[in-house]
Amino acid sequence: MGNVDYGEIIKKSFFMICAFYLMFISFGVMKYSFTLLGGGFAEELVTAAHNPFIYFFIGLLGAAIFQSSSAVTSILVGAVGLGQVSLDDAVFVVMGANIGTTVTSTIVALSYIDNKSVFMRALSGAALHDFFNIFVAIILMPLELTTGFLSNLSQIIASSFFSTDLPIKNAHFRGVGIGVDTMIDHLFSGMTGHPFVLLGIAILMMIFSLKLIGGMTKEVLMTKSKLKAEDFVFKNDFVSLISGLSLTAVVQSSSITSSLIVPLTASKKIGLPRAFMFIMGANVGTTITALLAALATGTEYGVEIALTHVLFNVIGVIIFTTIPILKKLPVWYSKKLGYLAARERIFGFLYLFTLFFVLPFILVWVST
Repeated sequence: MGNVDYGEIIKKSFFMICAFYLMFISFGVMKYSFTLLGGGFAEELVTAAHNPFIYFFIGLLGAAIFQSSSAVTSILVGAVGLGQVSLDDAVFVVMGANIGTTVTSTIVALSYIDNKSVFMRALSGAALHDFFNIFVAIILMPLELTTGFLSNLSQIIASSFFSTDLPIKNAHFRGVGIGVDTMIDHLFSGMTGHPFVLLGIAILMMIFSLKLIGGMTKEVLMTKSKLKAEDFVFKNDFVSLISGLSLTAVVQSSSITSSLIVPLTASKKIGLPRAFMFIMGANVGTTITALLAALATGTEYGVEIALTHVLFNVIGVIIFTTIPILKKLPVWYSKKLGYLAARERIFGFLYLFTLFFVLPFILVWVST
C-alpha cells in the first residue's frame, strides 16, 4: 500500500469541499437570477386549477429549478396559509419537490463524463436518490389520491401540537446552514437589475466548480489509501442510515450529502446498496430542520405541510428497509441507468433534462 501522505489528502479534501461549496453558491446565484426573471411565477404556479398531477410536476419542476425543496415548501406554506392551495393539493407538490431536489447529485455525476466506467458508477450513485423518491411517490401517490392518507395523518399529528399549551408561537429557531443565501445577498444585491448577467455568472461558476470537483475527487478518492469510509460512516446498513440522517440534519440539505455520495460510488469506495441506505437516511434528515422551523412559526398549516414531508420519507424508509425485494429495486434501476449512460454518454444529459425539466414543464403546460 505504501506510505499515505495524510497532509496532502487533507489539503486536497479541503479544496474538494471548497469546490462543492462554490457549486452550491452557483446554484444559489442561479436561483436568485430565476427569482428576478420570474417574479411571481412560482406563486402563480401553485394557484393552478385543482389537479394532483399538475401540482406534482409543479413541485418537481420548482425544486429542480431552485435546487431546493425548501424553497418550494416556503412558497407552499404561504399559499396554504392564504387559502390559495389546500393541504390535500400541497401534499402532491411536496412529493414532486422531493424528486426535483435530487437533480443536484445528477449534475455532479456529469463531471465524470470523460471516463466511461467512472461515469457509470457516478451516475448510478446519483440515481439512487432519484429512484428512491420516484418509487415512494409511485407507492404513496395512489394511496393519497384514494384515501388522503398523508394529508389526514399529518393533520391528526399536527393537531396534537396545537391542542397543548406549549409556547410554540413564541419559539425561535435559526438553522446553522452553510450561509449560501446570506453570502449571495451580500455579494450580488447590487445586481438585481441584471438578472441575465447573474445567470451567466452562475453558469460559469457551476462549470468551473464541476471541473474542480471532478479533478479533486479523482485525486483524493481514486488513489489507493488506508482511509476507508466504510470503516465508520458506512460500517453497516444501520450505521449508513443513521450517518445519512445525522449529517443531513446538520448541514440541512440532502442535496449536499447525496452529492457527496457520488464521488464515493464513482471511486468504488462504497457499493450502491450501502450508499442507498445512506441516501434514505439523508432524505429523513433533510425534513427535521423544516419541521422545527414550522413549529417555530406557530401555524398549524405550516406544521402539517412539514409533517407530510417527514411522513413521505419516513414511510418510504420503512417500506424499503422491511421489504427485501423493494430494497433491491432502486439499486437495480440505478445500475441499469449507469450502464446505459456509459454506453451512450449523451443519455446522461437526456435523462437529466427530460426527467427534471422537459417532462414536468410539458405536462404542466398541457394540463393548464
